[in-house]
Amino acid sequence: MSGILNLKNTIREFCRKQDEIITPLFRFIWSLIVFMSVNKLFNYNTLASKVEVVILLAILAALLPDGFMFFMVGVLITLHSFSVSLEVGAVFIVIFTAIYCVFVRFFPHYVYAILLVPVCYVLHIPFAAPIIIAMVAGLAGLVPSICGIVLYYFSLCAAEVARLLEVETAENEIEALKQLSEVLMSNKDMYTTIIIFALTILVTAIVKKFSFDFAIYIAIAAGTIINIIGSIFAGFIVGQDVEIGIVLIGSLIGAVIAIVIRFGQGVLDYQHTERVQFEDDDYYYYVKAVPKIDSEKAKEKGVKRREEKKPVETVSSRVRDILDTPTLDLPETDDNLV
Repeated sequence: MSGILNLKNTIREFCRKQDEIITPLFRFIWSLIVFMSVNKLFNYNTLASKVEVVILLAILAALLPDGFMFFMVGVLITLHSFSVSLEVGAVFIVIFTAIYCVFVRFFPHYVYAILLVPVCYVLHIPFAAPIIIAMVAGLAGLVPSICGIVLYYFSLCAAEVARLLEVETAENEIEALKQLSEVLMSNKDMYTTIIIFALTILVTAIVKKFSFDFAIYIAIAAGTIINIIGSIFAGFIVGQDVEIGIVLIGSLIGAVIAIVIRFGQGVLDYQHTERVQFEDDDYYYYVKAVPKIDSEKAKEKGVKRREEKKPVETVSSRVRDILDTPTLDLPETDDNLV
Protein backbone atom coordinates (compact mmCIF):
# COMPACT_ATOMS: atom_id res chain seq x y z
CA MET A 1 0.00 0.00 0.00
CA SER A 2 2.80 2.41 0.84
CA GLY A 3 4.35 1.82 -2.58
CA ILE A 4 1.09 2.74 -4.32
CA LEU A 5 0.78 5.86 -2.16
CA ASN A 6 4.33 6.87 -2.98
CA LEU A 7 3.59 6.47 -6.67
CA LYS A 8 0.42 8.55 -6.31
CA ASN A 9 2.29 11.28 -4.44
CA THR A 10 5.01 11.32 -7.09
CA ILE A 11 2.46 11.66 -9.88
CA ARG A 12 0.60 14.36 -7.96
CA GLU A 13 3.73 16.41 -7.33
CA PHE A 14 4.76 16.07 -10.97
CA CYS A 15 1.34 17.24 -12.14
CA ARG A 16 1.50 20.21 -9.78
CA LYS A 17 4.92 21.27 -11.00
CA GLN A 18 3.99 20.81 -14.67
CA ASP A 19 0.44 22.11 -14.31
CA GLU A 20 0.80 24.58 -17.18
CA ILE A 21 1.49 21.67 -19.53
CA ILE A 22 -0.46 18.79 -17.97
CA THR A 23 -3.81 20.59 -17.66
CA PRO A 24 -4.04 21.76 -21.30
CA LEU A 25 -2.85 18.32 -22.45
CA PHE A 26 -5.60 16.51 -20.55
CA ARG A 27 -8.15 19.05 -21.72
CA PHE A 28 -7.02 18.47 -25.31
CA ILE A 29 -7.36 14.69 -24.97
CA TRP A 30 -10.80 15.02 -23.37
CA SER A 31 -11.96 17.51 -26.03
CA LEU A 32 -10.68 15.25 -28.80
CA ILE A 33 -12.62 12.30 -27.37
CA VAL A 34 -15.78 14.41 -27.11
CA PHE A 35 -15.63 15.77 -30.67
CA MET A 36 -14.85 12.33 -32.09
CA SER A 37 -17.81 10.88 -30.18
CA VAL A 38 -20.08 13.60 -31.54
CA ASN A 39 -19.01 12.81 -35.09
CA LYS A 40 -19.59 9.12 -34.35
CA LEU A 41 -23.18 9.80 -33.34
CA PHE A 42 -23.84 12.48 -35.97
CA ASN A 43 -22.00 11.65 -39.16
CA TYR A 44 -23.91 13.57 -41.84
CA ASN A 45 -21.79 16.64 -42.61
CA THR A 46 -18.52 16.22 -44.50
CA LEU A 47 -16.89 19.41 -43.22
CA ALA A 48 -17.67 18.76 -39.55
CA SER A 49 -16.38 15.18 -39.84
CA LYS A 50 -12.92 16.10 -41.07
CA VAL A 51 -10.05 15.15 -38.79
CA GLU A 52 -8.40 18.56 -39.24
CA VAL A 53 -11.51 20.33 -38.00
CA VAL A 54 -11.81 18.02 -34.99
CA ILE A 55 -8.16 18.53 -33.97
CA LEU A 56 -8.40 22.31 -34.38
CA LEU A 57 -11.53 22.46 -32.24
CA ALA A 58 -9.89 20.25 -29.60
CA ILE A 59 -6.89 22.59 -29.43
CA LEU A 60 -9.15 25.62 -29.00
CA ALA A 61 -11.27 23.84 -26.39
CA ALA A 62 -8.11 22.95 -24.41
CA LEU A 63 -7.16 26.61 -24.14
CA LEU A 64 -10.60 28.19 -23.67
CA PRO A 65 -13.27 27.80 -20.93
CA ASP A 66 -15.56 24.77 -20.69
CA GLY A 67 -18.53 26.67 -22.04
CA PHE A 68 -16.72 27.12 -25.36
CA MET A 69 -16.37 23.37 -25.82
CA PHE A 70 -20.10 22.87 -25.28
CA PHE A 71 -20.83 25.68 -27.73
CA MET A 72 -18.60 24.06 -30.37
CA VAL A 73 -20.30 20.71 -29.75
CA GLY A 74 -23.58 22.46 -30.41
CA VAL A 75 -22.22 23.96 -33.64
CA LEU A 76 -21.03 20.54 -34.85
CA ILE A 77 -24.36 18.87 -34.09
CA THR A 78 -26.19 21.75 -35.75
CA LEU A 79 -24.21 21.26 -38.97
CA HIS A 80 -24.92 17.52 -38.91
CA SER A 81 -28.60 18.06 -38.11
CA PHE A 82 -29.21 20.52 -40.94
CA SER A 83 -27.46 18.08 -43.25
CA VAL A 84 -30.25 15.61 -42.46
CA SER A 85 -33.15 18.06 -42.89
CA LEU A 86 -34.30 21.52 -41.92
CA GLU A 87 -36.74 20.05 -39.40
CA VAL A 88 -34.02 18.08 -37.60
CA GLY A 89 -31.80 21.17 -37.43
CA ALA A 90 -34.65 23.31 -36.08
CA VAL A 91 -35.51 20.76 -33.39
CA PHE A 92 -31.89 20.55 -32.28
CA ILE A 93 -31.56 24.34 -32.04
CA VAL A 94 -34.56 24.35 -29.69
CA ILE A 95 -33.05 21.54 -27.56
CA PHE A 96 -29.59 23.13 -27.49
CA THR A 97 -30.96 26.57 -26.58
CA ALA A 98 -33.03 25.08 -23.75
CA ILE A 99 -30.03 23.19 -22.33
CA TYR A 100 -27.78 26.22 -22.58
CA CYS A 101 -30.24 28.70 -21.05
CA VAL A 102 -31.44 26.39 -18.28
CA PHE A 103 -28.13 24.89 -17.14
CA VAL A 104 -24.90 25.65 -19.00
CA ARG A 105 -25.18 29.40 -18.66
CA PHE A 106 -25.34 29.18 -14.86
CA PHE A 107 -23.20 26.07 -14.24
CA PRO A 108 -20.54 25.96 -16.98
CA HIS A 109 -18.17 23.86 -14.85
CA TYR A 110 -20.50 20.85 -15.11
CA VAL A 111 -20.42 20.70 -18.91
CA TYR A 112 -18.25 17.57 -18.71
CA ALA A 113 -21.17 15.73 -17.07
CA ILE A 114 -23.39 16.50 -20.08
CA LEU A 115 -20.80 15.31 -22.57
CA LEU A 116 -19.73 12.25 -20.59
CA VAL A 117 -23.04 10.49 -21.26
CA PRO A 118 -22.76 10.45 -25.09
CA VAL A 119 -19.08 9.49 -24.80
CA CYS A 120 -19.98 6.49 -22.62
CA TYR A 121 -22.66 5.46 -25.11
CA VAL A 122 -20.14 5.58 -27.94
CA LEU A 123 -17.74 3.46 -25.86
CA HIS A 124 -20.60 0.98 -25.18
CA ILE A 125 -20.42 1.54 -21.41
CA PRO A 126 -23.41 3.85 -20.86
CA PHE A 127 -24.14 2.54 -17.37
CA ALA A 128 -20.73 3.71 -16.16
CA ALA A 129 -21.76 7.35 -16.59
CA PRO A 130 -24.13 7.83 -13.60
CA ILE A 131 -21.67 6.31 -11.10
CA ILE A 132 -18.80 8.48 -12.33
CA ILE A 133 -20.97 11.62 -12.42
CA ALA A 134 -22.28 10.97 -8.90
CA MET A 135 -18.74 10.49 -7.61
CA VAL A 136 -17.37 13.66 -9.21
CA ALA A 137 -20.31 16.08 -9.24
CA GLY A 138 -22.66 14.64 -6.62
CA LEU A 139 -26.30 15.72 -6.74
CA ALA A 140 -25.30 18.62 -8.99
CA GLY A 141 -24.65 16.09 -11.77
CA LEU A 142 -28.30 15.02 -11.97
CA VAL A 143 -29.49 17.71 -14.39
CA PRO A 144 -26.47 17.60 -16.75
CA SER A 145 -26.72 13.80 -16.98
CA ILE A 146 -30.34 14.18 -18.10
CA CYS A 147 -29.21 16.70 -20.72
CA GLY A 148 -26.63 14.21 -21.98
CA ILE A 149 -29.29 11.50 -22.26
CA VAL A 150 -31.47 13.85 -24.31
CA LEU A 151 -28.58 14.54 -26.69
CA TYR A 152 -27.92 10.84 -27.18
CA TYR A 153 -31.53 9.93 -27.92
CA PHE A 154 -31.79 12.88 -30.27
CA SER A 155 -28.88 11.36 -32.20
CA LEU A 156 -30.86 8.11 -32.50
CA CYS A 157 -33.85 10.06 -33.76
CA ALA A 158 -31.70 11.91 -36.29
CA ALA A 159 -30.31 8.59 -37.54
CA GLU A 160 -33.83 7.19 -37.99
CA VAL A 161 -34.98 10.33 -39.83
CA ALA A 162 -31.92 10.18 -42.10
CA ARG A 163 -32.72 6.55 -42.91
CA LEU A 164 -36.33 7.40 -43.76
CA LEU A 165 -35.42 10.35 -45.94
CA GLU A 166 -33.04 8.29 -48.07
CA VAL A 167 -36.12 7.37 -50.10
CA GLU A 168 -38.14 10.53 -50.71
CA THR A 169 -41.76 9.49 -50.43
CA ALA A 170 -44.71 11.12 -48.73
CA GLU A 171 -45.06 8.25 -46.28
CA ASN A 172 -41.41 8.44 -45.24
CA GLU A 173 -41.59 12.20 -44.76
CA ILE A 174 -44.69 11.85 -42.57
CA GLU A 175 -42.98 9.10 -40.55
CA ALA A 176 -39.87 11.29 -40.18
CA LEU A 177 -41.95 14.17 -38.83
CA LYS A 178 -43.62 11.75 -36.45
CA GLN A 179 -40.24 10.57 -35.17
CA LEU A 180 -39.18 14.19 -34.55
CA SER A 181 -42.39 14.99 -32.70
CA GLU A 182 -41.92 11.97 -30.43
CA VAL A 183 -38.22 12.46 -29.71
CA LEU A 184 -38.99 14.15 -26.37
CA MET A 185 -42.69 13.51 -25.88
CA SER A 186 -43.28 9.76 -25.95
CA ASN A 187 -39.85 8.16 -25.92
CA LYS A 188 -40.20 5.49 -23.24
CA ASP A 189 -36.59 4.35 -23.54
CA MET A 190 -35.29 7.86 -22.88
CA TYR A 191 -37.47 8.43 -19.83
CA THR A 192 -36.60 4.99 -18.47
CA THR A 193 -32.89 5.78 -18.81
CA ILE A 194 -33.41 9.13 -17.11
CA ILE A 195 -35.09 7.42 -14.14
CA ILE A 196 -32.28 4.85 -13.84
CA PHE A 197 -29.58 7.52 -13.99
CA ALA A 198 -31.46 9.72 -11.51
CA LEU A 199 -31.86 6.89 -8.98
CA THR A 200 -28.20 5.87 -9.29
CA ILE A 201 -26.93 9.42 -8.86
CA LEU A 202 -29.30 10.15 -5.97
CA VAL A 203 -28.39 7.00 -4.03
CA THR A 204 -24.66 7.37 -4.61
CA ALA A 205 -24.55 11.08 -3.80
CA ILE A 206 -26.73 10.81 -0.68
CA VAL A 207 -24.94 7.80 0.84
CA LYS A 208 -21.59 9.46 0.14
CA LYS A 209 -22.58 12.36 2.40
CA PHE A 210 -23.06 10.16 5.48
CA SER A 211 -20.37 10.25 8.16
CA PHE A 212 -20.04 6.55 8.98
CA ASP A 213 -16.83 4.72 8.09
CA PHE A 214 -16.29 3.75 4.45
CA ALA A 215 -19.42 5.68 3.41
CA ILE A 216 -17.84 6.64 0.09
CA TYR A 217 -17.10 3.05 -0.92
CA ILE A 218 -20.51 1.88 0.29
CA ALA A 219 -22.05 4.65 -1.81
CA ILE A 220 -20.23 3.40 -4.91
CA ALA A 221 -21.37 -0.17 -4.23
CA ALA A 222 -24.96 0.94 -3.60
CA GLY A 223 -25.01 3.02 -6.78
CA THR A 224 -23.66 0.09 -8.77
CA ILE A 225 -26.32 -2.26 -7.41
CA ILE A 226 -29.11 0.26 -8.07
CA ASN A 227 -27.76 0.79 -11.57
CA ILE A 228 -27.77 -2.93 -12.40
CA ILE A 229 -31.09 -3.82 -10.76
CA GLY A 230 -32.82 -0.71 -12.09
CA SER A 231 -31.66 -1.38 -15.65
CA ILE A 232 -32.84 -5.00 -15.61
CA PHE A 233 -36.13 -4.17 -13.90
CA ALA A 234 -36.82 -1.28 -16.28
CA GLY A 235 -36.20 -3.54 -19.25
CA PHE A 236 -38.97 -5.87 -18.10
CA ILE A 237 -41.37 -2.96 -17.55
CA VAL A 238 -40.72 -1.41 -20.97
CA GLY A 239 -40.85 -4.83 -22.58
CA GLN A 240 -37.39 -4.85 -24.10
CA ASP A 241 -34.56 -7.32 -23.80
CA VAL A 242 -31.77 -5.93 -21.64
CA GLU A 243 -28.22 -6.92 -22.48
CA ILE A 244 -27.14 -7.95 -19.02
CA GLY A 245 -23.49 -8.19 -20.09
CA ILE A 246 -23.37 -4.52 -21.13
CA VAL A 247 -25.15 -3.48 -17.93
CA LEU A 248 -22.77 -5.43 -15.69
CA ILE A 249 -19.59 -4.42 -17.52
CA GLY A 250 -20.58 -0.76 -17.70
CA SER A 251 -21.58 -0.60 -14.04
CA LEU A 252 -18.40 -2.34 -12.88
CA ILE A 253 -16.22 -0.09 -15.03
CA GLY A 254 -17.99 2.93 -13.57
CA ALA A 255 -17.40 1.61 -10.05
CA VAL A 256 -13.70 1.02 -10.75
CA ILE A 257 -13.28 4.51 -12.20
CA ALA A 258 -15.09 6.00 -9.20
CA ILE A 259 -12.73 4.15 -6.80
CA VAL A 260 -9.72 5.38 -8.77
CA ILE A 261 -11.04 8.94 -8.54
CA ARG A 262 -11.51 8.52 -4.78
CA PHE A 263 -7.98 7.15 -4.47
CA GLY A 264 -6.65 10.15 -6.37
CA GLN A 265 -8.47 12.49 -4.02
CA GLY A 266 -7.04 10.73 -0.98
CA VAL A 267 -7.25 7.51 1.03
CA LEU A 268 -8.94 7.94 4.38
CA ASP A 269 -7.47 6.48 7.58
CA TYR A 270 -10.55 5.51 9.61
CA GLN A 271 -8.47 3.95 12.40
CA HIS A 272 -7.29 7.39 13.53
CA THR A 273 -10.65 9.17 13.37
CA GLU A 274 -11.07 11.93 15.94
CA ARG A 275 -14.38 13.13 17.36
CA VAL A 276 -14.78 16.37 19.28
CA GLN A 277 -17.76 18.09 20.90
CA PHE A 278 -17.69 21.74 21.94
CA GLU A 279 -20.02 24.68 22.19
CA ASP A 280 -20.14 28.44 22.11
CA ASP A 281 -22.85 30.94 22.95
CA ASP A 282 -24.98 30.09 19.93
CA TYR A 283 -24.25 26.50 18.84
CA TYR A 284 -23.22 23.06 20.04
CA TYR A 285 -20.72 21.45 17.65
CA TYR A 286 -20.00 17.82 16.76
CA VAL A 287 -16.75 17.48 14.81
CA LYS A 288 -15.52 14.31 13.14
CA ALA A 289 -12.11 14.44 11.48
CA VAL A 290 -10.84 11.56 9.34
CA PRO A 291 -7.18 11.97 8.31
CA LYS A 292 -5.97 11.12 4.83
CA ILE A 293 -3.18 8.59 4.47
CA ASP A 294 -0.17 10.31 2.97
CA SER A 295 3.01 8.28 3.22
CA GLU A 296 5.44 11.13 2.59
CA LYS A 297 3.87 13.49 5.12
CA ALA A 298 3.50 10.67 7.61
CA LYS A 299 7.23 9.95 7.40
CA GLU A 300 8.10 13.64 7.81
CA LYS A 301 5.82 13.99 10.83
CA GLY A 302 7.23 10.80 12.32
CA VAL A 303 10.78 12.10 12.02
CA LYS A 304 9.86 15.46 13.52
CA ARG A 305 8.08 13.81 16.43
CA ARG A 306 11.09 11.60 17.18
CA GLU A 307 13.49 14.53 16.96
CA GLU A 308 11.49 17.19 18.78
CA LYS A 309 9.50 14.84 21.08
CA LYS A 310 6.61 17.25 21.13
CA PRO A 311 3.04 16.20 21.89
CA VAL A 312 0.95 15.32 18.87
CA GLU A 313 -1.42 18.06 17.82
CA THR A 314 -4.95 16.71 17.47
CA VAL A 315 -8.24 18.17 16.44
CA SER A 316 -9.37 18.38 20.05
CA SER A 317 -6.28 20.36 21.03
CA ARG A 318 -6.78 22.74 18.14
CA VAL A 319 -10.39 23.32 19.15
CA ARG A 320 -9.39 23.96 22.77
CA ASP A 321 -6.75 26.47 21.65
CA ILE A 322 -9.31 28.31 19.57
CA LEU A 323 -11.86 28.42 22.40
CA ASP A 324 -9.27 29.45 25.00
CA THR A 325 -7.84 32.28 22.87
CA PRO A 326 -8.96 35.60 24.41
CA THR A 327 -10.62 38.06 22.12
CA LEU A 328 -9.38 41.64 21.82
CA ASP A 329 -12.09 44.18 22.67
CA LEU A 330 -11.47 47.31 20.63
CA PRO A 331 -12.76 50.66 21.96
CA GLU A 332 -15.83 51.98 20.25
CA THR A 333 -15.26 54.88 17.90
CA ASP A 334 -17.38 57.96 17.66
CA ASP A 335 -18.50 58.56 14.10
CA ASN A 336 -19.00 62.27 14.85
CA LEU A 337 -15.32 62.84 15.55
CA VAL A 338 -13.48 64.76 12.78
